[in-house]
Amino acid sequence: MRMILAAIAMAAAVAFTAVFASSRATATPAWVAPVIVGTAIVGVGVGAAAANAAAASSPRAEVYVEPTCRIILERTPYGTRRVRVCD
Repeated sequence: MRMILAAIAMAAAVAFTAVFASSRATATPAWVAPVIVGTAIVGVGVGAAAANAAAASSPRAEVYVEPTCRIILERTPYGTRRVRVCD
């Protein structure tokens, strides 16, 4: 549901920009740079929110990593035996 609302909001923003900013190119350097920086900041924020939406709703689980083990031969007075050694 959240993703659908975000998509609708982004479509509305694009439509709003297309309707109200479709005049002749009269860009002045005084406001072009702040608009570009603001757009980049908003884009990063929206991207981060979309990326963390799934992470926030998923349950936290602990991760168990098994130790690495190997089999070695050990000498005994009666011959050799195989021993499992884990790090």
